[in-house]
Amino acid sequence: MPVPKTVVAALSVAVGLPAYAGQPQAGGGYCALPDHSPESGAYLIDTASSLDWIHPNPPPGGREPTAAQRLDFAGFPNVSALDVTGPRGAPARKVIATFTTNVDKVVTLTSSAAVSDDDGRTFGPSEATPLRESPVELLDGRFFATEYYPRRSGPHTARLGVLTSSALQDGESWVRSEATLTTPGDLLPGGAAHGAPIQLADGTILITVYARYRETGAYQSEVYASRDGGRTFQRRGVIAVPEEAGFAYNEAAIAQAADGSLVAVMRRDGGPYSTLRQSRSTDGGRTWSPPRELRFAGQDCVVRGVAPRLLLMPGGVLVLSAGRPDNWLAASPDGLGEEWLEPRVTYHNRDGVWDTHGSSGYTGLAAVGPHRLIQVFDSCKLPGVLPDGRLDETACPAHGLFEDGGWYAIKRLLFDVRTPGTRLDLARMRNRGTLRISTTMRWTSRARPRTRPGGALDGSTGYWSSAVGAGRGRYVLHLGRAHRLSRIGLSLRPGHPASARVYLSMDGRSWGEPVVTIKRRTDHALRYDDLGRTARHVKIVIPPGAGCDPEIGRACSMLNEVELYS
Repeated sequence: MPVPKTVVAALSVAVGLPAYAGQPQAGGGYCALPDHSPESGAYLIDTASSLDWIHPNPPPGGREPTAAQRLDFAGFPNVSALDVTGPRGAPARKVIATFTTNVDKVVTLTSSAAVSDDDGRTFGPSEATPLRESPVELLDGRFFATEYYPRRSGPHTARLGVLTSSALQDGESWVRSEATLTTPGDLLPGGAAHGAPIQLADGTILITVYARYRETGAYQSEVYASRDGGRTFQRRGVIAVPEEAGFAYNEAAIAQAADGSLVAVMRRDGGPYSTLRQSRSTDGGRTWSPPRELRFAGQDCVVRGVAPRLLLMPGGVLVLSAGRPDNWLAASPDGLGEEWLEPRVTYHNRDGVWDTHGSSGYTGLAAVGPHRLIQVFDSCKLPGVLPDGRLDETACPAHGLFEDGGWYAIKRLLFDVRTPGTRLDLARMRNRGTLRISTTMRWTSRARPRTRPGGALDGSTGYWSSAVGAGRGRYVLHLGRAHRLSRIGLSLRPGHPASARVYLSMDGRSWGEPVVTIKRRTDHALRYDDLGRTARHVKIVIPPGAGCDPEIGRACSMLNEVELYS
């Protein structure tokens, strides 16, 4: 049962400050991350907006909460940006920030969600939700999320709550069912399904779970796969097993890298701080490389952190978010996750007493454009409960020393990932009439409202946010005036081999030889080719591919996204 706030309030007494003096330096081989202002960064990430509140809403007027306001718990946030359609079928995004509203204890979780319809700039008031982890959109059009705690049902099975919704509309409801998780090991109680699910091109849904087994009794990070839409999951692979007594692997994030491999970043507990390690799978999560310490380029130090999050941006950059101490971002510009550049602190709420006071370090990430992301985080780690029932607020004591106050609050920042050159806003040009499209790629259906010619310009690399042809595809951009084009970015059929040829012309009649030729390339994000030519017209020809979605037909062509730079 959840711990009622009224009961917690009655049992709570002031908890004194721990006996720590001064703010320790990283030391011990741990990385001390640069405390950048949001505007800094050599080339990778620059600010798109200032810090803003998600909860409480409206933002509080006082610097410090009252005793009653501190019982409005909010922490451990997640965020999703989901493709939807707006008025008259226009492409839109719904950004959903979810957060926990109960104390930090293994209880029946309670959560709230706040929604943004302007790409994360502003959020409405929060409401109760069954969501704990971030939902994702599946290829069948459903929105899908898991609950947090699996419940052991036998020596090799557990039950996990699954939430689905067929449409994200005002007053939407989430339908709950229970999936069966099957593992070959001798399972012990405990563990959690932490992290956002991902779906592979063949429809397989992957989730990460940390679980304990009788053999070691320690938590290990695992991947479970569902081939039936989320009704059953089988353990597909083990990412990391504890190498020595007293250590454990728990929270893990996985993402499909730009080359199609799977990257995992895991939390390792057992030392003075939680630290991060990473691994890679090239066979869909069945086998994983030995875990290695996550390292920042040019730094010989151990990276601390909890609850990692990975995000492959539509523009191809892989972003890593984590925290404790502080919240931070790092990026892999080539989208592979082998080298992490420019780690930078994005938010802290320090009190000068201990470096892990303040924010929990749990964050959420989502893409709100091809090169823009939102990061969400909390101000103060939620309190636990002591054996005698009092609140354990040692991580966020109410002593008035925090630079952003002692609120249990959810906040957000928006960041732009810098790209070389000036990107032409093709969608805006089309709306203003300075860009015209002529194309054979006009397949659509009532179930796929974002599949239309404009789907290739909407800033999303979601599978069905594409221009699709039932056969050979031709897609021509008439730019209205001549542009000196420096490069082109293309995402073809996500997760499937596809080919394309790109032609340039000044008059729209004489095309010459292709300036870019792509042969059976498998895209998971936009990929870029140099042009260095002046043109008024750009033609993309896509030969038909086999193995298409049955609703389209035996042969199809897909242009998932196109960008031009001048």
